[in-house]
Amino acid sequence: MSKASSKESFNLAGRGILGGLVSEPSSRSKDGNAAELIRLEKIVKSPFQPRQFFSQQSIDSLAEAFKEHGFRGALNVRPKDDGTYELVAGERRWRAAQQAQLKEIRCLVDTYTDEEALEFALMENLQREDLSKLEETEGILNFVSVKLAMPRDEIISIIKTEGHSDKTARSDVAPSDELRNIEELLSLFGIGLQTFRTKNLRTLSLPIDLKTAHLEQNLSYSSALELSKIKDDGDREKLLSKALQNGESFRSIKGQVQEALAANKNPFVAKNSELVKRFDSMAKRVRKAQDTLAQTGKRKRVEKLLSELESLLLEE
Repeated sequence: MSKASSKESFNLAGRGILGGLVSEPSSRSKDGNAAELIRLEKIVKSPFQPRQFFSQQSIDSLAEAFKEHGFRGALNVRPKDDGTYELVAGERRWRAAQQAQLKEIRCLVDTYTDEEALEFALMENLQREDLSKLEETEGILNFVSVKLAMPRDEIISIIKTEGHSDKTARSDVAPSDELRNIEELLSLFGIGLQTFRTKNLRTLSLPIDLKTAHLEQNLSYSSALELSKIKDDGDREKLLSKALQNGESFRSIKGQVQEALAANKNPFVAKNSELVKRFDSMAKRVRKAQDTLAQTGKRKRVEKLLSELESLLLEE
């Protein structure tokens, strides 16, 4: 497929022609062929699926709906030489149909090249709001690799080196043909070269625990990047576990990461930080218990202790 036809295909998707097929399955294929029933065992998984994680809860719910009402919609598939059909789009429904033990399901059968199959699957997934940043990055890199017949590692290297903002901004440094081609393909997804370099590519270097949490446990991309600043596996795991358990916000996670980094630089900072927290907590308790202190006769004792503390802090 030429660059022109590729761009046209993506533009069509943006206007809802291709998008209609993938977001709300039609009864006809892209070539106008009617959907046909295909036995489930003849449908095989696609190697071009950008999505790495499927919510089991979502699949369970869909499987129950299929059991009760029958299969809804249609899968997009392409015929293989051995008589089977390869999924192009609709893996979540395919998994749910398997779980519901359906015998056959409706499919839209079309011929796709590897390049077209990846493009179609990627566009379908990018339209989903729950696609993770890591899956988006992996899918786009695979797409660029297929389109340009270039290894992923080479693509990443070109983006990181030639695509650096200092170089692209210089008028005396002409970008290579490879960089221009990469930038053109990224623009099809509405992603600028610098954004992809500074944000998307960073997901690839995340520690495995953060990748898993980002993919499977709804840890936000920004929170995962913030936690990646903690290099000690044990310390990072503690913060990650707490963040997931309490559903903490990015702001809260960022504050804890900053405290942890400061403590690692200077162990005394951590001790002093805990001491300040204890003082703050005690001050709040004193304010709340003013009446009780007066009634129980403890007020004078508290005042004496505070005076001793003030004297201690004033000592050189």
